[in-house]
Amino acid sequence: MRIIGNNKVDRNLLRGMFSVLGATGLDAICRLLVVMILVRYYSKESFGVWAAITSVAAIVVTGDFGIINALRNKISQLLVEENESNVISQKYFYSAFYFFLLIAIVLALLLLCFTPYIPFEFLFKTNDFELQSIGVKILIYVQIIFVFTIPLTIGNSLYFTFQESHFSALFTSLQAVFTVLIIYILSLCHVSIVFISIAYFLINTLFSFWGTLYFVFRHKWFHFKVSWRDIYKCNIELFKVGIKFMSLQLSSSFLQNAGTIIASAVLGVKIAADYSMYTKLYTLGIAIFQSVFNPLWGSYAAAIYRRDFVWCQRTYYYNLKIIFFIFISFSVLLCFCGNFFLRIIASEEYSTSFVMYLLLGISTLFFMLFNSASIIPKACNRINILLVISIISCILITPVANLSLKNMGLYGLPVTTTLFWGVSYWVMHWQTKRIINEK
Repeated sequence: MRIIGNNKVDRNLLRGMFSVLGATGLDAICRLLVVMILVRYYSKESFGVWAAITSVAAIVVTGDFGIINALRNKISQLLVEENESNVISQKYFYSAFYFFLLIAIVLALLLLCFTPYIPFEFLFKTNDFELQSIGVKILIYVQIIFVFTIPLTIGNSLYFTFQESHFSALFTSLQAVFTVLIIYILSLCHVSIVFISIAYFLINTLFSFWGTLYFVFRHKWFHFKVSWRDIYKCNIELFKVGIKFMSLQLSSSFLQNAGTIIASAVLGVKIAADYSMYTKLYTLGIAIFQSVFNPLWGSYAAAIYRRDFVWCQRTYYYNLKIIFFIFISFSVLLCFCGNFFLRIIASEEYSTSFVMYLLLGISTLFFMLFNSASIIPKACNRINILLVISIISCILITPVANLSLKNMGLYGLPVTTTLFWGVSYWVMHWQTKRIINEK
């Protein structure tokens, strides 16, 4: 069954998917290059701290109250209903922007005031207290950067809604290349890991902000003035849906990064560095393929508002087949060649067994199937079931992981994540089938 037809929707989707795949592939390769640079110029414990911080940061960055995802769906609806002026869309856009800018200022001030009373040290298990202090310092700076990242990058997410994924791909590519260059130069100069970590996240924020500026100028969205009443009304409307997305984003992000975080807190930053490195190769495949979910989300949302469930069904099942083929093949490749790739990326110090690669491969496959099965419910704001299973998983994963670590060692982490992603995929596949059968 073919996904690509001759209509404009399919052509736009195909162009968006290929451009985003290419850009995300480049970004993933550049991230690996950053890892290669850091493991060669800094100690294993320093890299472990950096790995733990990037995992925690991935959770912090999702704290947008889910409003951005709600905004994407709302504007997808308005594009069907509005004329070309997009006045109402602009009102929602700037209402969200001003709201998050105010929240960012308040949160940054609160973080600076209450940092001495928050035990961030427990995230970095090490006997080197100076290194632990450095990790806490980096984490604080990174969180401040990220609270301002949310308002400054809102426009970037709307490229997918307007079927303009290639512009998002362009800024992603530029950001990836500049990140590698800057990190390499700083490493050659033996700059502190604190400054390197700040630069790493700041570059990402700057390029995303430039993407937002280009979006505003490209679409001539210059209705900057929004009344306080409209800001309140628009954000209340978005918040009712967004609070679910926020809970979903935080829980999903925690689950995705739980392995490294648990390893750091329970086994120490050295083991976290090992586990993070084992998962890097699979993260490469995830990052590249998962990027197509953004243009798919926009296309699904538009199709749902047009009541085109036949297209949704055709596209969904085709996507599942592609995921099965790609990630089973990728897992087989890494089972036999994973350590070879690790030696290229890092050094002889990092290697693991066939069984670890196999377990990580199975976990990755179910994770990608779960994500694919979640897009249609997200696109039509029917995420109650998804939210419930995500929260339950967040509550259970740490005690289950601790139990599996005691019985299976480090192998217990991928076994635990496989269990949770497998059950979650089965539930979401069932819900997606119900939605697309509503003809």
